[in-house]
Amino acid sequence: MITLEQIRLLENKITRAIELIRVLKEENSTLRKGLESAQKRMKELELLVEGFKTDQREIESVIVRTLQHLDELEEAASASKKPDSNSKRPAQEEPPRPADPPPAGPTKEELDIF
Repeated sequence: MITLEQIRLLENKITRAIELIRVLKEENSTLRKGLESAQKRMKELELLVEGFKTDQREIESVIVRTLQHLDELEEAASASKKPDSNSKRPAQEEPPRPADPPPAGPTKEELDIF
């Protein structure tokens, strides 16, 4: 036979279970909101990183073009320094120079900031 004490004990256990379920539902809701917020921030950061990568590629391109222009300017300057045939002093015979190696521009690894 079931006693009154057993019924009260069962009622207490049910009350505690209901309270635990309520607390867990609140925690679940809080965690879901936090997850949504974190996912939203992650997407924002991914867009920001992609923008940085795009900017980096453009910066690398500008640097490479600038280095090429500097090489061209240096070649033009060295060509204009060579004595021309109308010069009053005789041209000195210079020993042949080995060909200059092609300009070594920065490699992708050197410019890769990220």
